[in-house]
Amino acid sequence: MTPKIFGLAEKNTDGTPDPEKVQIWGMELESRAVLFWLERGRSQFAVFDTAENANARFGDLFNLTLYRP
Repeated sequence: MTPKIFGLAEKNTDGTPDPEKVQIWGMELESRAVLFWLERGRSQFAVFDTAENANARFGDLFNLTLYRP
């Protein structure tokens, strides 16, 4: 399976993702989704079952929403 890119982006006023304001990028594989980001100059990652699960965890925490380019 080819990985599918996704991001967690800031929301527009209507609640849709703003593609210009993606805060965290990730890729969805056949059996997992992985988010990548930098924190204090160090690479970080988190693994989830799906991109939707990543959104449920980090989207709610940081007021972001799932974006699929």
